[in-house]
Amino acid sequence: MVTIDSLNWRGLTSSDVDDAVALNAEAGWNQISDDWRFMLDQGEGAGVLDGGDLIASSMLLPQGDRFAWIAMILVTAEWQRKGLASQLMRRCIAGAEALNLIAGLDATEAGRQAYMPLGFNDIYPLTRWQADGPKATLYGNVRPMLASDLEAVAERDVVISGAPRLGLLSHLHGRCPERAFVLERDGALQGFVLARNGRLATQIGPLSADNGATALALLQAALANQTGKVFLDAADHHAGLADWLADAGFIKQRGYMRMLLGPNEPIDDPNQVYLIAGPELG
Repeated sequence: MVTIDSLNWRGLTSSDVDDAVALNAEAGWNQISDDWRFMLDQGEGAGVLDGGDLIASSMLLPQGDRFAWIAMILVTAEWQRKGLASQLMRRCIAGAEALNLIAGLDATEAGRQAYMPLGFNDIYPLTRWQADGPKATLYGNVRPMLASDLEAVAERDVVISGAPRLGLLSHLHGRCPERAFVLERDGALQGFVLARNGRLATQIGPLSADNGATALALLQAALANQTGKVFLDAADHHAGLADWLADAGFIKQRGYMRMLLGPNEPIDDPNQVYLIAGPELG
């Protein structure tokens, strides 16, 4: 009989990407190979193998010198409820502590119940919304984001997100440049939005903005001429955004809670965070 102790625990590499995608597909998650390659390039992945089969995974993604994001804790159905997820989580926490970084994550409600006893604190709630071909129009003050805009976007984003994310922003711009927009007034950047293609849907986010009107203008630009399913993960404290999404035909899929291990105050600026990049990216 195969036991947890007899399984092969090792770091994930690019050779594991196809198996990792199969693991998240089994769970009904949206990631594709580009997501895994980016995460493995930016962070450290752990895998658990039964023989040659990848049966569980985790990712630890350092975000500058302040915090590290825990993500992609997945366990195949046959091996669930055997303690693998807990061991992977403890390893990620230990990895963050070794780097002297605060551990953060976006937890489902079930995950939240497991993480609170470990010392994770609620920061703010999020909701995943989905729609199929939502209708939107392009606003005049919004223009497409160019590659030459990325430095300025990253300078704004580091203040809002609390981490240097030029690599992430450049990656997302390359994935869906047709869904990337900025809004400027008098030459000053007021907000931006990016997106990426996924296995099940286009994921819109991150989206940060000075105010709700700017956020809605950027969101409608990103959704204009969209066909097919869309996911987005919105901060619940922007009630006007939730109202617009419901009116536009979006429905709630699930909730998340942004959590940090130790601190009970946000590292980012919630007032300007309207959509996150996704629970695996922060």
